[in-house]
Amino acid sequence: MKLHFDYKGTKITYELTYKKTRAISINIDADGKVSVMAPIGTPVFAVMDKVKGHAPWIANELAKNAVELKRVEEVKLLDQYTYVGKNYGLEIIEVAEGPIKVKMARGKFVVETNTNDKAEIRNAIIEWYKGKVEAKIKERLKAYSEQFEKVPKEITVADDSNVFFRANSNNIFANVRLGMVTADVMDYVIVSSLCYINNEDKEAATKKLEKVLPNYRKSAEWIQENKNQLSL
Repeated sequence: MKLHFDYKGTKITYELTYKKTRAISINIDADGKVSVMAPIGTPVFAVMDKVKGHAPWIANELAKNAVELKRVEEVKLLDQYTYVGKNYGLEIIEVAEGPIKVKMARGKFVVETNTNDKAEIRNAIIEWYKGKVEAKIKERLKAYSEQFEKVPKEITVADDSNVFFRANSNNIFANVRLGMVTADVMDYVIVSSLCYINNEDKEAATKKLEKVLPNYRKSAEWIQENKNQLSL
């Protein structure tokens, strides 16, 4: 699983693998490749926090090797995919024909495909996330609709690296990676937007947010620190 985060203007990318081990470990090879190994079952968000805590050391080691960090453009499939804060392994089943199908079964992401093209398989997984994210947003909007006068009706979910979530009184634009976060964080993202849509100034919006989600600050801090690490 490839993840990344920004540290003092530098993008640090690392490869996360899960194995039978007792603790999270971080390794940097001579070519500047950062590898992280975590015990099977460790939540991806716990790993992300651990790695970010070692950012100064990682940056220092990379600087010693004079390595230029570059984004790998090759399409790769992840070993595990995160949905609503939980990790699920990937199982690919080859079939003779038909469109690629993605579903969650037996505690895994199961992909039935007649092609080995990783780009096509990834696109199918992204489409699965899009459908789930749109359904989740509609569900949460309905849950909070009685508390707000203005509720957007149109929802667009996209694989967009520039925008995570944007909303006005008519439309919502959501990054497909919203499907990776926990339910509490998703509620914060949606409800905070509703508060700003329905209130003329920031102070009133914040008061409304505190009323609807009294414990929103933890989610707000998490999304601010980690949204750019979410990777599909």
